[in-house]
Amino acid sequence: MAVFTAIAAVITGAITGAGFAAAFAAAGTLTGLGIATSLLAGGIAIATAKALGPSVPNIQSAKDPGVKIQLDPSTDNKLPVYYGQSFLGGIAIDAMIKNQNNTMVYAFAIGEQTDSGDVTISNVYRGDSKLNFGSGASAHTVVSLTDPNGTSVTNVNGKIRCRVYSGNTHANAQIFPVPGGATTAVDADTMFTNWASDPNKIGNNTIISIVEVDYDAGNGLQGLGTISYDFNNSLNNPANVLLDYLKNDRYGCGLTDDDLDLASFDDMYDYANTQVAYTTSAGGSSTHSQWQINGGLSTFQPNLTNIDQICQNSATFFTYNAKEGKYKVVPNRAATSAELANAFVFNDDNITSSISVTEPDLYTTYNKADVEYSNGEAKDQTDNAFLEVPLDGGIPNFPSFNRIAAEPINTLSTRLFLTNDKARATNLGNIDLKQGRVGRTVEFEANHTALTVDVGDVVKITSPRHGFNEELYRVMRVSEVDNGDGIITTKIVAMFYFADIYNHTDAQNEGEMGNSGIPTIPVIGLPIPGVLTGDYGNLTLNNQLYGNILVNEQMNIFGAGAQLENAGLGNTNVVSGTTYNDLITPEVYDITGVDIGDYTFTAVGNLGGVLPVGGYDTAFRNNVTLQYANATHSANVPIGGGGISFENIDGAPPQLTDTKKVSLDPTSHSLPADMKPQTATMRIQGYSTLDDDSANGFPRSVGNMAYEMKRITKSEK
Repeated sequence: MAVFTAIAAVITGAITGAGFAAAFAAAGTLTGLGIATSLLAGGIAIATAKALGPSVPNIQSAKDPGVKIQLDPSTDNKLPVYYGQSFLGGIAIDAMIKNQNNTMVYAFAIGEQTDSGDVTISNVYRGDSKLNFGSGASAHTVVSLTDPNGTSVTNVNGKIRCRVYSGNTHANAQIFPVPGGATTAVDADTMFTNWASDPNKIGNNTIISIVEVDYDAGNGLQGLGTISYDFNNSLNNPANVLLDYLKNDRYGCGLTDDDLDLASFDDMYDYANTQVAYTTSAGGSSTHSQWQINGGLSTFQPNLTNIDQICQNSATFFTYNAKEGKYKVVPNRAATSAELANAFVFNDDNITSSISVTEPDLYTTYNKADVEYSNGEAKDQTDNAFLEVPLDGGIPNFPSFNRIAAEPINTLSTRLFLTNDKARATNLGNIDLKQGRVGRTVEFEANHTALTVDVGDVVKITSPRHGFNEELYRVMRVSEVDNGDGIITTKIVAMFYFADIYNHTDAQNEGEMGNSGIPTIPVIGLPIPGVLTGDYGNLTLNNQLYGNILVNEQMNIFGAGAQLENAGLGNTNVVSGTTYNDLITPEVYDITGVDIGDYTFTAVGNLGGVLPVGGYDTAFRNNVTLQYANATHSANVPIGGGGISFENIDGAPPQLTDTKKVSLDPTSHSLPADMKPQTATMRIQGYSTLDDDSANGFPRSVGNMAYEMKRITKSEK
C-alpha cells in the first residue's frame, strides 16, 4: 500500500475507519516507496485542473439530500453543516396535532451545530412572504406577513409561532427569538408536548426549529407551507471553516492539531481576510474580506468533496507534506517579494533529466466563464457572473490572457456552492480562467537537493535550451523516486507562475431580483395595432379604463396558447372510501381554434378532516376529455391515469397535486390530421378516509383546489 494512499485515507475516515496513527503506521516509512506528495485535488478549480492534467473536481449532486430546501421526513436525509450566511429550509423530523385538532406542530432539523461560531436567525419566511413577529412575550408569534412587493397583511395574526434552538432543545439553547428583557425562552417540549417524556428528543449538537400553525382554511392555513430561514453562522473565514471540518469527528474528518500544519492555516486566514474593494448592489464603494464561506456542506458527500468545495471557494490548495507528516494548505496567491528572493533555483546543476513542456492548447483553452453562485441578496437564488478575456488585435506573446480573433469561443461553466455574492464569484472565476490560459506545465527530475521543495512553492527554472532564465513556476506535485541503485531523485510537476493572475477586480454585487417588467394579460401598457377594443368572454371592456384588451381571436397572434384554469374550488362532502369520485363538477371549455401542441395540466388541493386511529388513505388525480371534430365525424379522447395515492398515513396531510402532459395534436391520438379540438372537459377526482367531524368544523373535504392547463410557447421539443 502506498504511503500517500494510506495517509490520505484518514481524510475519508468514515469509509476506512482508520485513525491517523494507525494509517501512518500501516504504511511504513516515507523513503524508497515512490510516493507522490501532491495536491488532493483540493482547491484545484476546473480550468486549472484542465491545464494541469488531473480529473475535473467533483461537484455536488443535484439529488443530494443535504441541500438547502425544506425536505419531507425520510431515513435517507442527512444533516448538512452551514457556515456563514444562507437562506435555507429544514428537514421535517416530527409532527403532531393538538388543541382539539386545531393546531399542527412541526419539528425541523436545520443542520449540525458547529464546534465554534455563533448562530443567529435574522428572518423567517413562509413561501415568498416574510413573517413579522411580535415583541416581548409574543416575540415568537407572527403578527403579519409581508409579500415580495412589500404589501403586509394581518390575516394570520397570532396563528403561526416559531422558535429555533442550537445545540439542544432546552430554553438555554433558544436562539430565535433572541431571549432577553421581556422576550422569554422556553423548552421546545412546551410547544411539542409529546417530547416531554422522550429523552431522545433533546436534539444534541443539532439546530432545531419548532413551528406551530393554527388551522384556518379561510386564510390558507390548511398546512405549513414552505418555511425558510435567513441563517447566519459567524464561523465564515475559510481557514477556520476548513479547520472546523477537518477536526470535527461528527460531521467532519476527525483529525487533530497534531495532524495539521497550523502555520499554513494562519497564512490562509490572513490571505482570506485581506480587505479588498468591491461595489455594493446599490452602487456604493466598500471593502470586504477577500474570501468568505457562505453556504452549506452536505454530509451526504465524501469528505474530500467537501474539502474541495471549501478550497475552491477560497482560492486555496490542500495537500499533504510527507516530510512533516501533516496536512497543509497553500493559498493560491501572489508570492511575496521575500518568497521570490528565496525561491529554490532549478538549473543544469540539479536537473537530472530532460524537461517536458506542455503548452496550453489554443482550441480547447477556456476564454469565457459562466460562474454560478447563490445570490445572498436574493434569498440564495441562483445568479451568474459572466466573464471573458479581452480580444487581442494581433497574436499575443506568452504569457497573455488575451485571445486572438480566430480562437473559438470555449466557455467554462462552473458552480461555487459556498459563495453568495457576485464580487467574490467574479474574482474566483477570473483566477481560474486566467490560470488556465497561461497554464504551461513542466515536468522533470532533479537530484536530492530538491527534496526541500514543497507543493505550492514558487521556484525558478533556468534552461537555455527552452529559453528559461529563472522563469517562475508553482510546484503542483513532488514525487520521491528510488532508481533502485540507492540514489533518490525528485520528480517535479510545476505550472507557470504569473502574478497578474491574482490582480483584484472591483466588481459590483447583484441586488434582489425584481419583477421582469413584462405587463400582464389582458392589460398591455403599449399600444398594439389592431387590438384596441373588443369582447373578452361575454364582456365588452372599455379600453380607456382597462388599457388594450386582447380578445380571444387575437391571442393566437402572440402564440401563448389557450389557458384553462379555475381556482378556489372545494368539496366538503367527500365520501369515505378508496374509490375515485369527482371532487368538482366537470367543467366544459370551448377550445375551438386553440393552438395545436403540448400543454401542461396541473391540479392541486388540500385535505381536510380529522386524523383517525390507525392511519388513513388518500388519492388525487386530474383528467381531461378532449372532443375533436371535422366536417363529417367527431371523437372523444379521455386523458387520465397517473396521480398520487397514499396509504396508512399517520401524520400531517400531504399536499395533493397531479401534473400531466396533454397533447392537442389529433395525430398523437390516432385521429386524422383534419380533426380539430372543440371542447375540453376538466375533472379532478380523488378519495379520502380521514374522519369527518363536520359538527366541530372539520368536515372530510378537499379544499383550495385549483387547476390550470396551459402552453407557454408555440415551440415544441
